[in-house]
Amino acid sequence: MLRKPVVNICLQLGRRRHEGLLGAAAGLHGAPQRRQTSTASGGTVMGVSKQKTIDDLGGPSFATTLYWLFVKGYFQTTQQMQIEHKKIYGNLWKSKYGPLIVVNVASAELIEQVLRQEGRHPIRTEMPHWRGYRELRNKAHGPLTEMGAKWQRIRSILNPRMLKPKHVSSYSNTINEVVTDFIRRVAWLRETSGQGVMVNDLTEELYKFAFEGICSVLFETRMGCMEEVIPEETQKFIFSVGEMFRLSPIIVLFPKSLWPYLPFWKQFIATWDHLFKVAEKLVNKKIEEIQQNVDMDKSMEGAYLTHLLLSEQMTVTEILGSITELLLAGVDTTSNTISWSLYHLAKEPEIQEQLYQEVISACPGDKVPSSEDINKMPLLKAVIRETLRLYPVVPGNARVTAENEIVVGDHLFPKKTLFHLCHYAVSYDDSIFPDPHTFLPQRWLRGGDDRTKQHPFGSVPFGFGIRACLGRRLAELEMYLLLSRVIKHYEVRPDPAGKTVKPITRTLLCPATPINLQFLDRVAAPVEERATA
Repeated sequence: MLRKPVVNICLQLGRRRHEGLLGAAAGLHGAPQRRQTSTASGGTVMGVSKQKTIDDLGGPSFATTLYWLFVKGYFQTTQQMQIEHKKIYGNLWKSKYGPLIVVNVASAELIEQVLRQEGRHPIRTEMPHWRGYRELRNKAHGPLTEMGAKWQRIRSILNPRMLKPKHVSSYSNTINEVVTDFIRRVAWLRETSGQGVMVNDLTEELYKFAFEGICSVLFETRMGCMEEVIPEETQKFIFSVGEMFRLSPIIVLFPKSLWPYLPFWKQFIATWDHLFKVAEKLVNKKIEEIQQNVDMDKSMEGAYLTHLLLSEQMTVTEILGSITELLLAGVDTTSNTISWSLYHLAKEPEIQEQLYQEVISACPGDKVPSSEDINKMPLLKAVIRETLRLYPVVPGNARVTAENEIVVGDHLFPKKTLFHLCHYAVSYDDSIFPDPHTFLPQRWLRGGDDRTKQHPFGSVPFGFGIRACLGRRLAELEMYLLLSRVIKHYEVRPDPAGKTVKPITRTLLCPATPINLQFLDRVAAPVEERATA
């Protein structure tokens, strides 16, 4: 009885261009027939060379796509569908969503070709629901929703303090303060949970850590996420972020003309209203602080928000639009990746011990790791990189070729072609990564065996080119500092219940069930650490 309304709802999929949904649905197919494609530069007709086009690609019908999503049950495991459909159609195929056609790309070589031809102003997707809120409330677009030359201007202003190593390393002390509080919170959770050394739902705790960390950098203030009792306003702020991501893939199932009449559209608007309300409050607080110092003839220096306000390159409205989007992009990468890292290290005690020895060698005694110390920890970086290969936060990315027609493989595609880059499928390609389902950080270490010779586009969790992730270096620093200190303080062991945790896609890739781990104090773990200057 439920199938008919589900299909009626899903018939609107073809009119949507939402990246998360297309990343979820693009590449689906179920017809058993294969369409052979030549690996040569083109076919021949009566001896005359013919350039292949999108019409020559095989792929599923819209009905077949719906069948895979809602009958075969892949709606929340769309990352696995990439792998299944690559087996059927090869490295390049098209998916139909009503009038919309998506070209799926599932090899490192072809992904490289797309990204190297994306032009000066590459577009991911239009994100109409996010843009719709901003137009409704007259809010500025940020780096995730803006496009074209306006996007390039925003990125040119935001980039230096987010991507230049010397600026990013200056955030080390701020992040380390949050890490110290997280380590104490783990101890408190063990004491109050009534389960000994067990910490339940680690991802939820790491989400609070990541939220506190990114707010400490962006807004230059603490939100109280590491306190025993989290402030009510902060809890509502965190809840609003989660609700926004939960509602996003639902809204884009419907045509834009119906949004005002949907109850969850009103909820979506309310969550964004609260996010901007809190962000505006924090920005205004910083403006008042700056003004007080100016009135007292004091010099004013600060980190990210202070720099943006003092530089006067952006209006306050533009700063609000950008900093709110940066906040949203900065939480899930850290929380999910560290959750998976600790999950695998708990299951691989030998690798965990090697990492522990590396950390205490670089930072003996009570020394707190700094950004400079991280450079002495290649295994630490390899653990994070291998985790991101196994669990790319964005399992499928989108690109719209807005400026020129491009050639991918032996096919010519016109301008405005929408490509779905199947990063998850490529990450599990055994021709690039031997034993692809095995957690092997050593594959990323220099001087290793042949398995270290991967294709440079085999795993690109932060994207490539001018549209690559703006917060990459900050996210990496946050993950390195947190993981190194957690391993220095605690030996991490698996859940005695022996539960296997698998990933699902909810716009982003995340654990399907809670990750529960045991945290045992290291014998030589210092009671209290001193921060490095």
